[in-house]
Amino acid sequence: MTTTTTTSSSYAIGIDVGTGSVRCMIFDDKWSPVVQCQKPIRTFHSSSAPLEYEQSSADIWEAICYCVRKCLELGSFTSEQIGCIRSIGFDATCSLVVVDEKYEPVSVSLSGNDEQNIIMWLDHRAHAEAAIINSSSDEVLKNFGGKISLEMQPGKLMWLKRNLSKEQWARSKHFFDLPDYLHFRATEQFDRSFCSCVCKLCYRSSESKHGWDEKFWSKFDLNDLMENQSEKLGQLVRKPFSKSDTDILSKKAADELGLPQGIHVGSPLIDAYAGALGGLACKSPIPDTHLSERLVIVAGTSSCFMACSEKAVFVPGVWGPHYNVLIPSLWLSEGGQSAAGKSIDHIIQTHPAYNELQELAKEKNTNTFNILNDILNNLQKKYKVANVSLLSGDLHMTIDFHGNRSPLSDPELGAAMTGLRFDTSLNNLAIQYLAVLQAVAYDSQHIIEAMTKAGHHFRVVQICGGLARIPLLTQILADVIQMPVYVSDATIDCVLLGSAICGQLIADNAHQVEDLLNGIACPIEIYKPDKNMIDFHKDKYDIYRLLQKTEIEGRKRMSKYCQA
Repeated sequence: MTTTTTTSSSYAIGIDVGTGSVRCMIFDDKWSPVVQCQKPIRTFHSSSAPLEYEQSSADIWEAICYCVRKCLELGSFTSEQIGCIRSIGFDATCSLVVVDEKYEPVSVSLSGNDEQNIIMWLDHRAHAEAAIINSSSDEVLKNFGGKISLEMQPGKLMWLKRNLSKEQWARSKHFFDLPDYLHFRATEQFDRSFCSCVCKLCYRSSESKHGWDEKFWSKFDLNDLMENQSEKLGQLVRKPFSKSDTDILSKKAADELGLPQGIHVGSPLIDAYAGALGGLACKSPIPDTHLSERLVIVAGTSSCFMACSEKAVFVPGVWGPHYNVLIPSLWLSEGGQSAAGKSIDHIIQTHPAYNELQELAKEKNTNTFNILNDILNNLQKKYKVANVSLLSGDLHMTIDFHGNRSPLSDPELGAAMTGLRFDTSLNNLAIQYLAVLQAVAYDSQHIIEAMTKAGHHFRVVQICGGLARIPLLTQILADVIQMPVYVSDATIDCVLLGSAICGQLIADNAHQVEDLLNGIACPIEIYKPDKNMIDFHKDKYDIYRLLQKTEIEGRKRMSKYCQA
């Protein structure tokens, strides 16, 4: 929790619901952060159902209310300052929320516990259902790189209908992507967003037409979702930053949040899309770059590669292109890493020296990343190597622990590692940490290559989100892709900034949005590539791709023994 002193003529609130916590940040009229707060949220997960991850909408809303009220308290907001709060915006993970006709939670769990009414984005229970949908080769799939991910909602909806009791399914009257649910909870309006519906629920959108595709849902015995003009999924789906007199905070929500009734509630965004919007509000190091020339990597537990384009660009294994989902009148493509930050954590936390690392960090009153960076710096001096990356020349790994989202679009893919030794030291842990950072960068290069080959043209690359606070990763990424990579000022959280911006912005076209974003122009730090590392990273990247191909070939070869 942090706070700064400010006087401002108006304030904007950004709310981010991530995988493990809710975060709130209040910005002043110059888009500088004033105060922030974070609160963990509960995840239901059991080793008996390892693919299933669930949450509670009540728990999430309570955490949001706590964070907003705590921010007002920490910031010592007077009643006059609270009256100057003009807007609130929400972003969240693309998780599926289920409620009944009275808007009370309905369980998505076989346990029947109604508290568990959210299937999380990272839930992989719908393997079979996603495969059925993808085998249909429906025209809808063209806008998802050829396949929907089992992280998206169609497969999960199909799973619910096939596996829940008939009573539970009959009780399920409204299905929301989590960002849209938060907008409903704040406004009591049933509007849905293009962002959630197009990107995660296969709502059709192009320059000429938009709407739910009834034939698509009927193919999978989900035609009941289209009853009563698709009431269960949303009868009114709205473009980003569109104006509506109903986008105001209800009295009930205002009382719960401690805010004035009637303030503006912005178009909700999926968390990565909020990060992309906040990233585009950062000052470009190349002044004349257009929105379509800027790649924003929103890097956290998973990572999303967000790219706008004026025309539809189809990239195999990359979600999109989706029209009107972030910037009005532009298309957006989303590449992704299912496990970026989670892979880094996994490598560190499963190493035999992890407890020793924690003790050392506690002793020195710092975090584990700083300790690992110090060890690498000392090893670089000890072995007199010109660049710290050279320390991992004999260790190679991939990050497909949770499958590959882009561009291979293979949820069954596993991670691979080569070069392991009988070494349980802290030094070895530091080298493995270095290798997994490089693996994240090589996987990023694979995605960028696919997007570029298909027609995207990037002049600027930015990384934001939690992983942007690991300078070594940003430098390695710059060295791998051989382009300058920039991050926002350390005080700016691009995801929260994006959700706050969408709380205030009303715009009809891309030019209006671009003018506003250029006006914000948050400061940046630039990481320039080391040209001396081109050959080293090219060779390691080739090995990275070879490991992936070996993993794919091995699984294919052994599949005849593993039919179950």
